[in-house]
Amino acid sequence: MFTVDTYLPTRIIFGAGRLKELATAKLPGKKALVCVTADGLMKTLGIQDQVLDLLAQNGVETVIYDKVYPNPSRESVMEAVEIANREGCDFFFGLGGGSSIDTAKAVALVHKLGGELWDYASTGTGGRKEVTGASPIVTVGTTCGTGTEVDQYCVITKLETAEKLDFTVDALFPTLSIIDPELMLSLPKSQTMYQGFDAFFHNAECYMTNNHRNRLLDLYSVDGFKTAYQWLPKVLEDGSDLEARTNMSYAANILGGYSMGLDFVTTHHIIAQSMGGVFPKVAHGATLIFIAKEFYKRYTKHFPEFFDEMGEMLGTPADPSQPGTAFCRALDKVMAITGADQLKMSDFGIDPAQFQKIADVTVDVTEIDWDRYVMSKEEIVELLEASYR
Repeated sequence: MFTVDTYLPTRIIFGAGRLKELATAKLPGKKALVCVTADGLMKTLGIQDQVLDLLAQNGVETVIYDKVYPNPSRESVMEAVEIANREGCDFFFGLGGGSSIDTAKAVALVHKLGGELWDYASTGTGGRKEVTGASPIVTVGTTCGTGTEVDQYCVITKLETAEKLDFTVDALFPTLSIIDPELMLSLPKSQTMYQGFDAFFHNAECYMTNNHRNRLLDLYSVDGFKTAYQWLPKVLEDGSDLEARTNMSYAANILGGYSMGLDFVTTHHIIAQSMGGVFPKVAHGATLIFIAKEFYKRYTKHFPEFFDEMGEMLGTPADPSQPGTAFCRALDKVMAITGADQLKMSDFGIDPAQFQKIADVTVDVTEIDWDRYVMSKEEIVELLEASYR
């Protein structure tokens, strides 16, 4: 028998052209710390000034924190907390992609509870303190990958220990998320690819780990990975295709976030996350792509009927002579169409000498004992070696 468990409290305003509703939306405070990336992209595209103007129309003062980098760090979070305290901010605004939004979430946690961010990390060298709340969070997403706009996760790296850890508590659900696909039309092709595969794997992996327990999650995740699979090649072919951007945003920012809000990803994601902790300049979506083929060659053989079912959902018939391979063949197809299969670890500075460290962090720090099939450190090193080019 199936069950249903759900708690998804974020108010979502989704659709092309809906950013303007920020001027009249009910907001949780009067002074916001707005977190944006250090590359100045939001400023260059005019999105930052547009958002600040809409907030001003809504009676909100703003302070900018513009030192957010990919794979945001504990150090930057604590710097932003100090600014927020000094300026008297009462809510936190993530503008941009996952790094900006995750930074806003982590800052909101420490702002509310005090202390040091790593006091509240629940694995690794974290202090394991209970998270009893966070200051309010509002987001405007300009990418489509992580689903952090509507879920209770943020992922932060502690540079000195190379730990890239999840902070996963209900207090981190945003109060309001505005998702306007028009803001994604200018995304570079590389970012579109990385984030698109991240969205595909978020949905697919949650479907895998759920294993049909939560019927509502199956509805979200199946629609999510099928939509991403269909529309990712189209949006990579023409980034100005608003219909494609809207469908990818729906798959990533809503369905991926909902799926992540109700279940967990597989070890695939945790290995990629650990790689990002050891090599923090490498985009998360790229680390997922590097290891995807070899990971699923190994993982799917343990659940052949399940993965043949998934492959058929993606239009690839099962082959009785190769049980369990339908999903892998569907994955191979979309990676070839999009050019993702051409990405090489060596082009991104990934050093094979660090493979054991990645395996150690995956198993000992982030932990994977909840997965349907628990890989050993030796198996993880083997798949990293097999993936390396």
